[in-house]
Amino acid sequence: MSKQFRIKRTYSSIPVVAGGFATIDLPRGYDYESIHIRLTGSVQVTTLATAVRAEAPCQAIARVEVVADGRNTLYSAPFWACVLGKYDRPSMLESGARVTTPPSGVAVATYAIEALGVVDFMTPDGERAKDSNFRTDGLQLFQLRLTFGNPGDLFVGGVAAFVAGLAVEVTTVEMVELPDAKGERTTPMALKKVSFQEIAVPTTNANQEIRIPAGNMIKSVLLRTEGGVTAGEPGATVLNNLQVFSGVDVRANIKAGSIRGQNNNDYGQLTPGYYIVDLARNGSGTARLSELWDVTNQAEPKISMDITGGANVKAQVVTTEYLALR
Repeated sequence: MSKQFRIKRTYSSIPVVAGGFATIDLPRGYDYESIHIRLTGSVQVTTLATAVRAEAPCQAIARVEVVADGRNTLYSAPFWACVLGKYDRPSMLESGARVTTPPSGVAVATYAIEALGVVDFMTPDGERAKDSNFRTDGLQLFQLRLTFGNPGDLFVGGVAAFVAGLAVEVTTVEMVELPDAKGERTTPMALKKVSFQEIAVPTTNANQEIRIPAGNMIKSVLLRTEGGVTAGEPGATVLNNLQVFSGVDVRANIKAGSIRGQNNNDYGQLTPGYYIVDLARNGSGTARLSELWDVTNQAEPKISMDITGGANVKAQVVTTEYLALR
């Protein structure tokens, strides 16, 4: 019988350079369950701000990407998606776990901040989480790429702010699969990918469509809407209805308020403006990969929004999909 054990290690700690980026070469050789990203340190405010943004300090990291062999992007999404949008970790939302420590004020001062993000290759809410672990022993490169925002992005009101000892700690969780007496070891059954799209919605549209990835199997769509009241701030006032479909294959057609209600029943309280349609999980603590939406032979899977537009209104979609390996 094959055996396994797990390795957890903080691999890198890098300073945040406002408006810059960082590329971290990750160790290769084992099966990745997750990459934990901890943003910690301080920001110094030098002019009075209007308010602290609802998702602060997630704005300090604008984009998170995980790339294999320099060309295969496994994860690409804003930092808020792996901090406040990690709904598939069953204990995170239900228990009200703290994932952010925003600035405690808007006056001229230095404020301690923290944000705890995680990129999962495993399926945390799956019946066997390791079925989608990512095997790295055949890779030439495995990299985490971070694009940093500006410290003023944490506030409303065009505030001037500076990084004061802000850093990112990267911790990996890897599983070592040991061969059995025949020299065989357990292999992952699927490859998990997460992608991101964003559009501006300047005018009201009862059928605003966004294409989502085709060719694999879709687990969930996480939609974030912003700008209904304040530019850049998520809010639950602009979306009226959401459909997830491909041609006549309609998998969801739900009023915005009902999505939020279902999400509250299934996961707990979400940030206003976040909407989750998970096609493999409904109420129970586990998702079944057998219930993924198979779009391998469908050309145009889409979402369609009935949305109230505006000068600052945007819609962002984070799609989680799986590619079957066997």
